[in-house]
Amino acid sequence: MTLVMLAAAGGHDDLLRLLIRKGAKINSRQKNGTTALIHAAEKNYLTTVAILLEAGAYVNLQQSNGETALMKACKRGNSDIVRLMIESAADCNILSKHQNSALHFAKQCNNVLVYDLIKNHLETLSRVAEDTIRDYFEARLALLEPVFPISCHRLCEGPDFSMDFNYKPPQNVPEGSGILLFVFHANFFGKEVVARLCGPCSVQAVVLNDKFQLPVFLDSHFIYSFSPISGLNKLFIRLSEAPTAKVKLLIGAYRVQLQ
Repeated sequence: MTLVMLAAAGGHDDLLRLLIRKGAKINSRQKNGTTALIHAAEKNYLTTVAILLEAGAYVNLQQSNGETALMKACKRGNSDIVRLMIESAADCNILSKHQNSALHFAKQCNNVLVYDLIKNHLETLSRVAEDTIRDYFEARLALLEPVFPISCHRLCEGPDFSMDFNYKPPQNVPEGSGILLFVFHANFFGKEVVARLCGPCSVQAVVLNDKFQLPVFLDSHFIYSFSPISGLNKLFIRLSEAPTAKVKLLIGAYRVQLQ
């Protein structure tokens, strides 16, 4: 363990602040993937978590068992830490090694407030994404069903985003429908989420199962054609490097049909 991890695991906030001021690395990982933020969340230290997030701790890193700092906070039933992580763009849809999400751990801890925080946030992300698509296409595009739950990524956490997802095509595919991938630039203001599908974009390339996916519009890199296969799919998105960016990305794919 590094000194930062020891300070975080012990809730020694003054020492942690000193280490951060001296330039200590806060995103180092142990062999099992544990970070200082995961230690702080697991030990239930609210102010320590806040200090680390403010200093740029990566909120979506996973241990070898697939668990994130958000999952640790849900297990402990600490609604304040959960709220703080949600506002810092923790991805609620990441799955652990045993295919459990943060919502599963929130339900398991029998804390209604924590469960409702996660559930309401997931509903907000889906609603914002779908409303943004409808506004962008002026209601000329019908959304049929999502291909995978909305994923969240902070630009400051690195220039690459990757995820695996399973896809099962519907039995009756509507004629004239297709699948599009959307990458929204979003800002979080407490419970409010504001997203856009136009303007400057950080996406440089989208790769699905080792095949480049093409942007739908030549002058925009927010929307891509998307061809998942039945079963396991691997998605990779190359992003511009922006270590100080406050922007969050929402990544979603939907079967759509022109109206």
